[in-house]
Amino acid sequence: MTDSEKLDLLLLKMEGFATKDDLKSFATKDDLKSFATKDDLKPFATKDDLKSFATKDDLKSFATKDDLKPFATKDDLKSFATKDDLKSFVTNDSLRHEMNLILSEIDSTEQRLNRRFEEVDKKILDLRNYVTSMRYSSEAVEILMKRQDNVEQRLQKVERKVLYS
Repeated sequence: MTDSEKLDLLLLKMEGFATKDDLKSFATKDDLKSFATKDDLKPFATKDDLKSFATKDDLKSFATKDDLKPFATKDDLKSFATKDDLKSFVTNDSLRHEMNLILSEIDSTEQRLNRRFEEVDKKILDLRNYVTSMRYSSEAVEILMKRQDNVEQRLQKVERKVLYS
């Protein structure tokens, strides 16, 4: 192959290469000096550093602002009594004394009620006995009435026989 053929072949291959004008729009070393280097980036977090942090899925189980809306705020609690406020109120001893008074009153009330229940039970028993005796006496009266009717009928028969004989 001749030199001119080699040159033509070389020029054909070079048609795909960039020209000086093409290269003017690219960044130079001076342009790149303002960018961060590896040393500049060392103090920043990497993907491995971020693995220990919470993800969106991790945070789903935590309360949101909307979840906290129904709860009391400091302003809501200002009107309530504090421990110091309560110290001036009932102590354990006075509370125990009051409880004992209440319990003794409940006991005496229970005893009075039990006595009344016993009295009512006795009256009910007496009434049952009275009703039972009335029932028996009522049955006895019925039997006597039937016997009297029977005796009267027999007497009338005897009278008729005596009168007509």
